[in-house]
Amino acid sequence: MSKLRRLTEKTISARKGGHYGLFTTSDLALLLNEPKSSNFSKLLHKATKASVLTNVCKGIYINPLMPPDSKGVLENIALLLHWDKFLYISLESQLSYLGIISQVLINHLTVMTTGRSGKVETIYGVIEFTHTNHSIESLNGHIYFDPDIGIFRAKKDKAIRDLNRVGRNLQMLEE
Repeated sequence: MSKLRRLTEKTISARKGGHYGLFTTSDLALLLNEPKSSNFSKLLHKATKASVLTNVCKGIYINPLMPPDSKGVLENIALLLHWDKFLYISLESQLSYLGIISQVLINHLTVMTTGRSGKVETIYGVIEFTHTNHSIESLNGHIYFDPDIGIFRAKKDKAIRDLNRVGRNLQMLEE
């Protein structure tokens, strides 16, 4: 059986088994029991050219035959990209979610992270990471876990303080 065929079958099997459907390079290497090497990178390139995989952003792929659910997809990509950092939804994304600003962010996610700031463009939209120096302990009582999408969110006051701290437009606030 060809490696592309195995890759298709393994990702579909993983998806049916409960995997969310966003596969990192490491996930794919593990599924195929292959070392991450230049040959493996060539296989991933070949798989994307053959539409066996779709590159979501650097290092993250989907099987287009069984893509992830749209609910929480940007959030899950953010978690994969900053897997070793703490992050939570805040700023405009959270304020829009809470109905405090009238703008509805479509295909744009703003998160605070203990990692690097930056924007990442994906096939699903843009994720904007903003660095925070706050320790996880200092956030206690100011954030909550959203089990529907598996990520922390800022409470209203914290999202407004974050918006102010990073120098964003406060005039969009409706309260």
